[in-house]
Formats: sequence, C-alpha cells, structure tokens
Amino acid sequence: MFDDRASVATAAGMRLAQAGVRWDVVKVRRFLGLQAIEHIEQPGAVAVDPHWPEPMLYFFVPAGTLTNWDVPDTRALNSTECTTHVVLPPGHREAPPGPYWLLSPSCGLTPIAKLHRALEMTGRGPDPQYRIDTVAMSADAAQLIGDDAELPECTDLSQLVQRLRGHLMVLVPHVEDRMRPFARTAEARRVAQVTVGEARRRLDAVPGRNFISEIKHAQALARSVEALCRHAGVTPPEGVTHVGMVQQ
Repeated sequence: MFDDRASVATAAGMRLAQAGVRWDVVKVRRFLGLQAIEHIEQPGAVAVDPHWPEPMLYFFVPAGTLTNWDVPDTRALNSTECTTHVVLPPGHREAPPGPYWLLSPSCGLTPIAKLHRALEMTGRGPDPQYRIDTVAMSADAAQLIGDDAELPECTDLSQLVQRLRGHLMVLVPHVEDRMRPFARTAEARRVAQVTVGEARRRLDAVPGRNFISEIKHAQALARSVEALCRHAGVTPPEGVTHVGMVQQ
C-alpha cells in the first residue's frame, strides 16, 4: 500500500507518491494531530514532517473519502487537489532527520469517520478539566532513569522511545503555554525555557547505530520528559486563568 511501484524514489530513501490513488491524506499541525490520535482507538499509519516552525502530521485514509472534507485547520490531499503528491519516509524510519513515521505503515489506514470525529473533538478548544497524564509519562521515563531501571530489550526500547518522543511533542507546547503568565525574568520561566530548548534538541538528535548509543539517546529523552513533567505542574501566578493546552 505504501511501497507503490508507481511512486518516485527521491533522496535518502524517500519516495514521492500520488494521493488519491491507493489512499488520501489529511494534513494537520503536529500538536493538534497528536491530540486527535488520543481519541482514535486504532489509528492507521501517520507520517511526520518535522519542518520547523510548523511540524505536520499526515493521516492516511481510504482513497475517495475526502470529497466533502470540511474540518477547519486541516487540509485534504486527494485526486482533486492541485498538490497531490506526498513524500513517504522509508518504512523503517521512526525518527528525524527528515520525514519519519510516527505510526508504522503496517498500521494501515485510519477510518475517515473516526478521524473526522477525533479532529472535531480536538477542535472544540482546550478543556479546563483536561490534564496531561504526567504520572504515566513519568512512569515511562522511570523505566530508563529510575532507581530500579533495567535495560529493556531492543524491541521494547524502540516502542518506549516512540512513547517518550510522543510525550515530548505534547509536553513542549504545554509547558510553554503554562509559562506565559510568568514574568520574562521569573526564575521558573527561564529554567523552563532552557528545559524546552534541550527537549527540542533531543527530539531532533539522531542516535548512534549501536545499542549503547540508542540507550543513551533514550535516557536523554527520558530526562527531558521527567523535567518537563515537573514544569507542567508549576502553578501560574495568582489571578491568571489557565485553560489547559495551547492550540497552535
């Protein structure tokens, strides 16, 4: 489905494939897309274009299902679009540099009704009662940096790294949002900015090819997750109403 022979090979193992033939694509800003994924029980393949300052997610859906697509802040890529080609990362690429798979091509396609509903739920705006599950995020980090941490198996490490990367993608904008009410010179804001910057660098870092390098990379991600979880719990100054996660 994603290794179509009609696609055109480009640099670094990427392929240029036409949308609207075997699948359509919904393009959405990464942060909103990550929230949508939380509302889909079994999402299909999702690719990431990490281009800064607006990283994008590409949801692959059945071909011909986007004719009447009307979800705000998203873009439908299908056979009726002027730009119908999508860059597909190599099937094994799960991290930058360049485009990569957040959810593997083996996950197949996301049912359009489920994606539509998930994006609509996300687009309703921040929920004052919504809280990021920093307990679960810290538990993932503790598997690598906790007092009782043990080195995971290679296959388990890959899955854990993907979860840690997902946590950071959610935590970075959330912490930035929580810090906005603080004065620019406030210690909490300055420390959080340093932590966010380090998290961004670790997200963009490419681990070495051996298992030890991969472990060190995973531990660095875990430390950023743990640090950002602490910042996510910092209370904004009195008199400022904070309504959860920032929309980008």
